Amino acid sequence: MPIDYTALAPGDAISDETYRLDETTVARYVAAVGDGSAPISGDGRPDLAPPMAVAALSLRGVIVDLQVPAGTLHAGQELEFLRAVHVGETLNCRATLSQNSVRGERRFIVVQVSVEDGQGGAVMRGKSTLVVPAQS
Repeated sequence: MPIDYTALAPGDAISDETYRLDETTVARYVAAVGDGSAPISGDGRPDLAPPMAVAALSLRGVIVDLQVPAGTLHAGQELEFLRAVHVGETLNCRATLSQNSVRGERRFIVVQVSVEDGQGGAVMRGKSTLVVPAQS
């Protein structure tokens, strides 16, 4: 069933997803964006995940759980990375609605994002702004 964006209010939980940032996920991210910044361990495998791989996972949950329609723009994001993430860690990615407004023919949805490790330690926080067609 499609999401009724008009019914979303600040404070609503948008997404609560758990991911294991395994070697395959990191390799796919690195290949997709050409990011060679991941430190490599002595056995030739990545040790730390690129920070933007963590951000991409958190945004994936938002996009999937909000069922964003075609034509949606990811208009902006502000991110703060609080510590490095090792390949193989489990991450809890949560997003909460902070703004839902219509201007002209567009709806602006702003979500606050937080990512924690498996022990509840903060890894990343920030916000993302999505612009969707106003009829949504």
